[in-house]
Amino acid sequence: MGTDQHQVAGNWNPKAWFAAFVAMPVIITGPGRYVTRAGEVVTIEMALQRHAFGCSGVYSTGQREEWHMSGRLMFDKETPNDIVGVAS
Repeated sequence: MGTDQHQVAGNWNPKAWFAAFVAMPVIITGPGRYVTRAGEVVTIEMALQRHAFGCSGVYSTGQREEWHMSGRLMFDKETPNDIVGVAS
């Protein structure tokens, strides 16, 4: 079995994951309306531009969430609730 670029000797390598995460494009640039991978519109109320999950907002259902400025909810995989763009 091959070795994933994020593994070292078969073990998960957090430094490789973080490096890949930091290199992702910035999607959330400030407060406003954004769309998720699943097509739902969310309202971002606060957007910190640093590598933490500091972009907080709310879904149309009222549920609150925090995203990374890349739009990701999780750094190690894509989810339907990742933000992928600005809502029209």
